[in-house]
Amino acid sequence: MTEKEDLSKKIEDSKKFSIKDSVSVNATVGFGDNYISAYAIELNATPHHIGLLTSIPNLIAPLAQLFTSRFMKKYSRKKIFSVSILIQSLIWIPIILTAMIFLNQEKYAIEFLILFYTIYAFLGNFASPAWVSWIGDLTEQKDSGKFFGKRNKFGGISALISLIIAGLLLDIFRKYSSQKTHLIFIGFFIIFLIAMIARLISRHFVLKQYEPEFKFKNESYFSLKDFIKNIPNSNYGKFSLYIALIVLTSNIAGPYYSLYMLRDLNFSYMQYMIVSVSGAVASFIFVVKWGKFADELGNIKLLKITSMMIPLICFLWPLYIFIPSPFNFYFILFANFISGFAWAGFNLAAGNFVFDVATPQKRGLCSAYSSIMNGVGVVIGTTIGAILISKNLFNLINSIMFVSIISGIARYLISFMMINKIKEVRETKEKYHWKKIPLAYEVFNANIYLKKGIDLFVKRKITSH
Repeated sequence: MTEKEDLSKKIEDSKKFSIKDSVSVNATVGFGDNYISAYAIELNATPHHIGLLTSIPNLIAPLAQLFTSRFMKKYSRKKIFSVSILIQSLIWIPIILTAMIFLNQEKYAIEFLILFYTIYAFLGNFASPAWVSWIGDLTEQKDSGKFFGKRNKFGGISALISLIIAGLLLDIFRKYSSQKTHLIFIGFFIIFLIAMIARLISRHFVLKQYEPEFKFKNESYFSLKDFIKNIPNSNYGKFSLYIALIVLTSNIAGPYYSLYMLRDLNFSYMQYMIVSVSGAVASFIFVVKWGKFADELGNIKLLKITSMMIPLICFLWPLYIFIPSPFNFYFILFANFISGFAWAGFNLAAGNFVFDVATPQKRGLCSAYSSIMNGVGVVIGTTIGAILISKNLFNLINSIMFVSIISGIARYLISFMMINKIKEVRETKEKYHWKKIPLAYEVFNANIYLKKGIDLFVKRKITSH
């Protein structure tokens, strides 16, 4: 075997391990991260607490990425990842123990949960630039969409199965739980323990991957201040600002849908799980097709299409009250299916664009600075949402559904104003056979007609004056 063939085999084996890593890490998400809000609600969290549980980790955790590049000067990416993820996995233990604080009627159980989950997120973010730089060296631009689509597909299947099992377990324990027994917390103990084990398994698969030689070059370094200052003149800067604003507008409502289902609609954990699963099903069904689409027409084209879809979900949720029972529950399933379908393409394109536009030396920093901007967007978005919900400014509908409409309008405005300012950097085809993704064609066309209708309405208003 020649040196070139040996290298090719190492890379192909590493990609296989990366897919196994995706399966394991998504099991952690399915058993753990996706049920953190539900756990907080069992600890008597208020909308304010739910906002803090989302915003604080998303503000503080990305700051960890500022330090990663300094460590990459001294240590290998594999070592940085190894130590960070090992400690992160063990943080599930104190997260589980916050229930003991609550059961002993001690104060600040929610505050401790926010603290431990922030540390958990911080460690994951510290490892992220090293992983992004590393996996970028193992993928080629021409088929990166196909690879990440396949990786995300298997990860989505894992998240789906994990969500179902975790939801079934919690529903069983909730059925026999009461204010005296609190058996529901045994259910959370089990699923969070599985989440911890799955994260350790994912670490094992990442460490089996081949790590190409990497030497940090000082001339490739640029500060966060330089990055922000150059946003108006940088294609990647405009992209990062756009994504951060989409994150901001999405988090006006996104973190509160769980509260709406479990508190306001009084969904069982089984129903909550089924709704969550519907989004995961859509994601793994379509993510590979989205990946092929991105390889042919580019990530920016994919962003443009999906950015016209994701605001629709915000307007679907409030229609729940007009749908007769029991069809209203199925309507929520449909809304979340559309959400999973659209976000699968959007997140794939957003994640892949950094590999297209940034050199290997700058890739980690670009990812870090984008994450910080996204974190600020999460904080601002969740704060706006929490204030609007607490003020209950519009009494005709549920306050969470009111912020859902506000979020949808804001998402449309950001997309209309900014998406055309970002340029594609890879060579792409001119046309795509939409029959490959028929649902995308119909939803995208619906948004085109909506935009034309809005434009026509505005013109008539101006003419009438």
